[in-house]
Amino acid sequence: MDALLRDVRYALRGLLRSPAFTIIAIVTIGLGIGANTAIFSVVQSVLLRPLPYDQPDQLTLVWGELESRNLKNFPLAPPTLRDLREQTTLFQGFAGVITFQQPLTEGDGDPEQVWVGGVTANIFSLLGVAPMLGRDFRPEDEEPIGQAAQADPNAIPPAAVILSHGLWQRRFGGDPNVVGNTYEIAGNRAEIVGVMPADFRLLMPLNTGVSSEIELWTALRINVENWPSRNNVLWAGIGRLKRGVSVEQGRAETDAVATRIREEDQLHETGGFKLELISMHADLTEEVRPVVLALLGAVAFVLLIACANVANLLLVRASSREREIAIRSALGGSRARLIRQLLVESSVMAIGGGVLGLVLAFGGIELLLTLRPANLPRIDTVGIDAGVLGFTLLASFVAAIVFGTIPAIQASKPDLTDSLKDRGRSSSLSQQRLFRNGVVVVEVALSVVLLIGAGLLVRSFVELQRVNPGFDPQNVLTFKVNIPGARLPTPEEQTNFAMQLQERLASIPGVESVSAGTPLPLQSGALFAGRYGLEEALTDESKYGQADYRIVLPGYLETMRTRLLAGRNFTRADFADSSMVVMVDEVLARKLWPDKSPVGERMLIRITTLDPQFVEVIGVVEHQRSQSLAVEGRETVYFTDRYAGGIGTQSYVMRSSVNPTSLTAQVRSEIRAVDPLLPVDDVRTMDEYMADAMAGNRFALVLIGIFGVTALVLASVGLYGVLAYVVRQRTPEIGVRMAFGAEADNILKLIVGQGAVLTLVGLVVGLIAAFWLTRFMTSMLVGVAPTDPLTFVAIAALFSGVALLAAYVPARRATLVDPVVALREE
Repeated sequence: MDALLRDVRYALRGLLRSPAFTIIAIVTIGLGIGANTAIFSVVQSVLLRPLPYDQPDQLTLVWGELESRNLKNFPLAPPTLRDLREQTTLFQGFAGVITFQQPLTEGDGDPEQVWVGGVTANIFSLLGVAPMLGRDFRPEDEEPIGQAAQADPNAIPPAAVILSHGLWQRRFGGDPNVVGNTYEIAGNRAEIVGVMPADFRLLMPLNTGVSSEIELWTALRINVENWPSRNNVLWAGIGRLKRGVSVEQGRAETDAVATRIREEDQLHETGGFKLELISMHADLTEEVRPVVLALLGAVAFVLLIACANVANLLLVRASSREREIAIRSALGGSRARLIRQLLVESSVMAIGGGVLGLVLAFGGIELLLTLRPANLPRIDTVGIDAGVLGFTLLASFVAAIVFGTIPAIQASKPDLTDSLKDRGRSSSLSQQRLFRNGVVVVEVALSVVLLIGAGLLVRSFVELQRVNPGFDPQNVLTFKVNIPGARLPTPEEQTNFAMQLQERLASIPGVESVSAGTPLPLQSGALFAGRYGLEEALTDESKYGQADYRIVLPGYLETMRTRLLAGRNFTRADFADSSMVVMVDEVLARKLWPDKSPVGERMLIRITTLDPQFVEVIGVVEHQRSQSLAVEGRETVYFTDRYAGGIGTQSYVMRSSVNPTSLTAQVRSEIRAVDPLLPVDDVRTMDEYMADAMAGNRFALVLIGIFGVTALVLASVGLYGVLAYVVRQRTPEIGVRMAFGAEADNILKLIVGQGAVLTLVGLVVGLIAAFWLTRFMTSMLVGVAPTDPLTFVAIAALFSGVALLAAYVPARRATLVDPVVALREE
């Protein structure tokens, strides 16, 4: 221990004597470790940390799938959930959840819409969590209402609800006495039976239509035996495997249940119905896993480049210390002792870099939280904890080994005769030339890979911005209004109320038009889909397709500026008498009527009845991208609000001639004037939806772009350092050449040529590696191939230019050597 402390003190004294070298080395390593620490904090929170439930590895999600219609991740019908419970033996149980928005007027504050989780009574016990106040749901909370109670509304028992911790604090002031009290919630009597813990959230994949922002939980009273049809889907299914049972074993049982359902139901048979069982954690992270792993790989490259740079710095420093090392060796210092001393110096620098990296990581995490896309689960939990500190310590240790070992080994075996005779100029460093050049080649190759990845993302982001979403997002304000179904029970009343509100909002100064569409394009998690087909589907159900359904008020297409391509738009008359007419988008029109106009044709849809109905197509409209800008998405059918039976929550769109956000206060005022209990929620501009749709691509682009530029700078500095050292070592030789008549251009070509060779080799290696590695970026790219030739050529040209500049500076210095001074030194 005393020997180690002496080595540490000696290392500190030596590093302090070379402050420039020490600062450069620590900053270089700090950049690499800081970037890695910040990204690892994301990897740990998003991918590695177990879900916050009891025995989370046993939890699974169960989704329906119609393979022949390419329809995935759709909910389960209550009879299907019942079959899973009754026909499986390898599961502890199954639960279901559906989310929707309802108005809340109880408690303090203005009316607001909250996300409600309609669940089976066993959901919390299945997850292994319990309310912090009150009780859990009981089986009787989900028992269907009897006929006698339905005849007398006063006899209907209040619904059992459990509050989220945030709603309890915000609306009820954290009062524990709310438990056991009955309130009117969403127009219905409800008893608050419990409050969930502050850290509880139901984590579900975003693309499944299940909100993760549930603030109110209620046990739905579902009569499974009298459920209309297996085609009326409801639940997102959650299962828990028994201890020791694998997902593959559980999948065999759910496959058997799906087989029995197909045998009983023709539609499920022709649709290729399957039950998809997947680990809850894997399903939650499936969409973001490629991006996060790509970022981790990119940042690891940055750390390797940083280590390579410091390794070259150490070799250069060793050249200036070779006389010192030779003297210590001549006085009896063993090679092992010298290696240990040099490794201690490397470790001290690595620790300094680790401390700096930790400081930089805090800033990096703030940047990550600023850029975070909505589809990164648990991003709000990212931070520096024990696991991240452990990673930083490990990264520092690995860095010390990587950049310190080879320089220490090579520096520990000096040629004593040459070193002592030449006053410290290293003749043995010629043996290190291959290693130094190899390090530069590796730096160049890694930097090229990173820059090509960043270049592909830039191309992809540009293509994403060029995508036509099917509407004009500029100057459009959106908001949700919950139509009071308890006070307006019929579809006619709800539609008339919505249209009256529409007219009132249109009178606001600066408003050009107002309408509503449910759901709006690009609304996260908003899913509303159903069957469509031609008459032949009545006898062959495999002929049905699956389309997005959109319920609209008058003027929707005009407000969104979505083009009418054929036929006519909805008129006020279509909303007045619930005419059985629809509009379809161009994608659906091409599929059903590729050789003729669909206007006036009949098609089958299913939206308000158990069996499909014939409707008339009156118009064809431009396709709106519903879920993502990156993919075209499914075809769309448009219905009038009246024909669809009235929709409780309307998503309004308001186009204005002024800044749309400046109208927010007036919108709220007008809606309060119509109904003071009517909540307005989710007030956003359409531009914000567009920004959110590009957030994932922007997140990857900014980070990999930063890593790429950092790598370019480090690699250029590394090339410059090697060539600068070469110039210093070859100064006598250059003096001799110039004394014998060599021109400055010859010297320039000599040094630049050496840099060009290193750059060329690194470029070739990097391009080959990038050609293979960028294939893993396919899911991150839009409108550009992972081996896009333009990107490869552009990055190669960019790096060549930067590398030649890095080589030119020391080469230019070489041309200024005074031959007399150089020869006298020699």
